[in-house]
Parts: sequence; C-alpha cells; structure tokens
Amino acid sequence: MKPKHSKVDTRGHLWVACSECNRGGNGEQDCSSGWKIKRGGKNGCFLGVLLPKFNSTK
Repeated sequence: MKPKHSKVDTRGHLWVACSECNRGGNGEQDCSSGWKIKRGGKNGCFLGVLLPKFNSTK
C-alpha cells in the first residue's frame, strides 16, 4: 500500500505523517512528540518510520 499522507521533500527526505508512523497513533510505540493522530496528515516528522503496510514496494 502506498502512503497517502507521507511525502518526500525537495531534498529527498521522507516526512512521515503521524497516522502512517510506527510511533504515531496507529503504531505500537510512543512518539517523542506525544502525537496520537490516527487519521489524516496534519502532523508528522522526518524521524518517523513508516508502518510496514505503507513501506512495501507493491
């Protein structure tokens, strides 16, 4: 599945939306920023890791 809200910036860095991050509201770990967003792409960061379902190459 392709990420819906996460994007690559102009320098090639991945900005991971909280809703698609392994540390956000749908992940299993705690986010250091404290975000628990389960839907949408409002908040995110460059340090997050995409959930495995979004990280596939399909």
